Amino acid sequence: MQMNRCTAQNAGSKKGGNLVSTNTEKQTTKKKGPSQTAPMGFKGKNQAFLDAEYLSARFKKTSIEDVISVGVVITNPEHEELDRFYSTVQLTRGHKLPPLITELTGLTNEELEFAPSYEEVMTELINLVKKWQVGKICVWGGDKNNFQRDFESRNLEKPLKRSVAKFISTFENIQKDVSLDITGGLDANLSLADMKTICGLGGHVAHNALNDAEDMLECIRIIEKDEMKYDGVEAAEYKRFRGEYVKNRSFDDPEVDEDYIIDSPLGLQFLEELKGRGFADDPKTKAFMDDLGFILGKGNVYMGTFSEMMNE
Repeated sequence: MQMNRCTAQNAGSKKGGNLVSTNTEKQTTKKKGPSQTAPMGFKGKNQAFLDAEYLSARFKKTSIEDVISVGVVITNPEHEELDRFYSTVQLTRGHKLPPLITELTGLTNEELEFAPSYEEVMTELINLVKKWQVGKICVWGGDKNNFQRDFESRNLEKPLKRSVAKFISTFENIQKDVSLDITGGLDANLSLADMKTICGLGGHVAHNALNDAEDMLECIRIIEKDEMKYDGVEAAEYKRFRGEYVKNRSFDDPEVDEDYIIDSPLGLQFLEELKGRGFADDPKTKAFMDDLGFILGKGNVYMGTFSEMMNE
């Protein structure tokens, strides 16, 4: 069974700009320069940017973590592409994809039934990494833990078992360092959607292992050139405001909460007074105001995520 290893392509960068300010954001003049923590090579060696999709579920009173596809882009220390790799991975016998994962990834049980085995995929991928003398494998988020759990559940032959263990040991989660760097230390957990939005690549995450690996690499290129479209500090402040706001909302579902809706001129007068006092500038009081507006029949207010707000 052949894996699909594509030819290298160079991605372009995006133009810079400023984040659109809203009345719910704290104003700031701080601007980030070129990233100091984005990976710049490891002991002079090449790098790989890896993403994978997984079947994560409870199965017969145990948890499973199957790698179902993996995508890798290999670069030199200057992040010029050298090679790339993509393959689906055969499901462990008896495991099935739930509809949600099929919807997210586009992968089907039929496709994975005839996919290359885990052993075949890992052998080719490890050989490719060795060929290009990759010093570290950059991931965004929990891929190292997910890969490790899948690895520990498999009964591999010793030579491959050692090779896979060494392969996983070179994974480095760059999410925290890069997130802190571009947000001035305010946010350590930017999602890939947030990163793409800040860099001007749109907020859509494909949930395709190779596409997401490409997007991670392109974000790093843009950050290093200081060509981010939006200011990371302002993005983090918006995320923090929204998180507190969402936590404090109580009424927002017309079907569930319709019995609470009332007609009250006095309530409307009170709501206008709150607006006049600038209560919308605090996440807790804004949440209260929007709940009150909902109860008074003014409809629900939805505060979009950073990615949604910037990509409307």
